[in-house]
Amino acid sequence: MRTFSAGKLAITYVGVFLGAGFVSGQELWQFFACFGPAGFAGFLLSAAAFFAVNYLLLDLVRSTGQQQLGRLMTCGEHPRARWLVDGLQYLFLFGIVVIMVAGAASLIRQFLPLPLPLAGALFALLVLLASLRGLGSLVAAFSLLVPVTTALAVAVGIAVFARGGFAPAPAAGAVSPLLPTWWAGGVAYAAYNLFGTVGILLPFAPLLADTGTLRRGLGGGTALLSLLAGSILAALAARPDAGAADLPMAVLAEELHPALGGAYGLLMGLGMFAAALGSLMALVNQMALRFPALEKRRPALLSVLTAGAFLLSLMGFAGLIGVVYPFFGYVSIPFFVCLVVNWLRQRRSLPSAGNGPAA
Repeated sequence: MRTFSAGKLAITYVGVFLGAGFVSGQELWQFFACFGPAGFAGFLLSAAAFFAVNYLLLDLVRSTGQQQLGRLMTCGEHPRARWLVDGLQYLFLFGIVVIMVAGAASLIRQFLPLPLPLAGALFALLVLLASLRGLGSLVAAFSLLVPVTTALAVAVGIAVFARGGFAPAPAAGAVSPLLPTWWAGGVAYAAYNLFGTVGILLPFAPLLADTGTLRRGLGGGTALLSLLAGSILAALAARPDAGAADLPMAVLAEELHPALGGAYGLLMGLGMFAAALGSLMALVNQMALRFPALEKRRPALLSVLTAGAFLLSLMGFAGLIGVVYPFFGYVSIPFFVCLVVNWLRQRRSLPSAGNGPAA
């Protein structure tokens, strides 16, 4: 894969968001939809931040060749801060893999009479096998998932909203104590998603031909993501009672037609697979950048991490969306400020203090 087109970047950009929480509607409910119509403003705030920060990050990687987040997202020569960024990134990406394996095991058991551990083990094995094939398998997974998910989510959202007479319900009130207002939800959602997605997108930066490709790819991806999120938010705005379910959009799709509910469940499974695959590969890539000797042991490292994620997934993941995700979001905000500072320094051709983003 010598070059990466704007279209592929757009698909990959959207694909990194399509985990269990997003596709099910649970993330969008807790961060935005529970605040009523104001929740739409919160998501637009997040979408603008997604575009801006990912542009700065990928442009900085292209201009410096540096891909270590610890250097890209800290200001000056502060080794401990770099270790903190790297450690948080490792923990967060690994946590996503654990959560996706746990969620997929529960979803598989709804369709097949398999013990929960066996369902989780099978899912983890599929993720491992795909990860061993490299970036091509990740792009292929996103290329399959994004168009179908977007079409189905938009159709379900429009149908549910139309049933309610296009009249959004009033705000249901904050779900998580860490997300008291719509703007806090927008900031936290942007920060935690950026913290989770930057590692996945980093390897593609050197494959972009120019900044025009970067802008078009991120712009198209942001538009597609906004369409997808807007459809889910519209459905939840019309039916806020669905927010009490673990998988709100699956419930709403099931109400429209049983077959539609089954199709949506399948898409959630694919979303979990893509999220687990992308996070696992990003985790190994970042660890290999920090510890180059690990590159030669990539298959073994992938195997160990996947096995560990499977074992931890047996603990379940109730409540993680409303607590762990906002926590990582708030913690990561200062590091994204440093990313902006480093990008401005690079654009002005000034050396960063302590060789911040330099290789």
